[in-house]
Amino acid sequence: MQRINNDIKSGQFQPVYLLYGEERYLKRQYRDKLKTALCAPDDNMNNHFYDGKGIFVGEIIDLAETLPFLAQHRVIFMDNSGLFKSGGEQMAEYLGAQNESTVLIFTETEVDKRSKLFKAVQAHGCAVEFTQQDENTLKRWVAGVLGREGKKITESTALLLLNKTGTDMENINMELEKLICYCMDKEVVEPQDVEAVCTTRVSNHILIW
Repeated sequence: MQRINNDIKSGQFQPVYLLYGEERYLKRQYRDKLKTALCAPDDNMNNHFYDGKGIFVGEIIDLAETLPFLAQHRVIFMDNSGLFKSGGEQMAEYLGAQNESTVLIFTETEVDKRSKLFKAVQAHGCAVEFTQQDENTLKRWVAGVLGREGKKITESTALLLLNKTGTDMENINMELEKLICYCMDKEVVEPQDVEAVCTTRVSNHILIW
């Protein structure tokens, strides 16, 4: 993740990025960071989005070989293409001779690290795995989100929240939005607030012993 942040800061981007793993929230956040850094908001000619399997690799390669129009980069986003599980050999070969003005960004849930495409991304670009975060990291993140809204939370209350939400950051973020609205006039989020508005998930809990 630090490498992506450094690329954005320097403006020197890799030709291909692979964002993969179970943590959906972080994957989306870093995909959107790259999108903001690489894509002008009103540019519909140089930014392309593909979602799901059934992508025609030859079509993507032809598009990638097309020079950008009045822009520095042509950016192609592919979400859950499945190419890192099967059918990615042609794309793997292309990455060795990719058009320098094109940036490819893959967002995948599952990958086969033995695949030719995964190894090609490692060789020519940047592959970042987004795993579920540990308890301490999540507690700091919860405190940071609330802090930006001018609110505080104790460590024990944050742990209570995580026991209700589980470790999925996307779910935690939704529950934090509910808490922030519920505690609009309060500076400190208290256990009774969490109990009042946060939904308990039946799996993926951090247990209090």
